[in-house]
Formats: sequence, C-alpha cells, structure tokens
Amino acid sequence: MAESQSSVAGRLGVPISLLILTTVYVAAAFQIRPQFSEGLVGPRFLPLLAAALMYGALFTIIWKERRQRTGGESGSLIQPAAIVVATAAYIGVFKWLGYSLSTFLFVFALFMLFSYQAGRPVRRVIDALAVTAVFYGLFAFVFGIRLPVFPGLPL
Repeated sequence: MAESQSSVAGRLGVPISLLILTTVYVAAAFQIRPQFSEGLVGPRFLPLLAAALMYGALFTIIWKERRQRTGGESGSLIQPAAIVVATAAYIGVFKWLGYSLSTFLFVFALFMLFSYQAGRPVRRVIDALAVTAVFYGLFAFVFGIRLPVFPGLPL
C-alpha cells in the first residue's frame, strides 16, 4: 500500500509542480498594468487565457490519476500531459516567436493531439492557419491588442 501511495505521489509530482508554476504565472500576469483602461481584453487577457487552459489540462490529469487510484475507469494521461506541455511551450515561445508562428504551432499541435483531420495534413495546416488568422483578427482588430511579432519586425 505504501509503495502505491509513493508511486501515485510521484506521478502527481509534475502536475502539482506545474500547477504551482501556473499559479505564479497568474500572479505575475496580474502585475501587468495597462497604460489606460482597455476594458475586458487588456494586456493580461492572453496570459490569463493561457493559464486557464493550463489549469484545465492539469486538473484533468490530476482527476484522472485520482480516478485510477480509486479503481475507477483507467485512461491514458498522455493526451492531457501533452496538452500541458504544448501550453507551457506556447507560453514560453510566444514573445520570442511572435503571435503568428507560436499560435500556429500551438493550434497545429492541438489538432494533432485530438486527431483532427487525421490523414489530411494539408487540410490540418490550412485549418491551423485559419484559426490563427481568425484569432489574430479578433485580438488585433476587434480588441485593438498589440500582439508580439517576429523579433526585429515592426508592428
């Protein structure tokens, strides 16, 4: 019994650590002060949205692990863990790669994880480009948010 509890604690170590890091990230996002009132969608909106996605994936992993431990239906933790990794990578490269490339790669990764348009890679690329463009239009033109572009390129 003690061995299974320690193995469960080991499997939950990474998700709980990421949960703590995400909470620190959220606290840092709340330190962002807009230059002027921007309403609901301001400079901290995108970091908070990314953190919310991260929380959702992490709680899914923890919930599935607890369910396995209590004898419930067992499922693979690979997909939720991959979503957490993809979200963390997206957060990490967003400013460095800019909105367009980082968002395209993130959406494409999510499409692969959910087997969207499996066997149709060209369609998957086109759809990922479309999602990236729609969200760019929403944030840049509708909400007036300046998104990071490639390093060295003007806005």
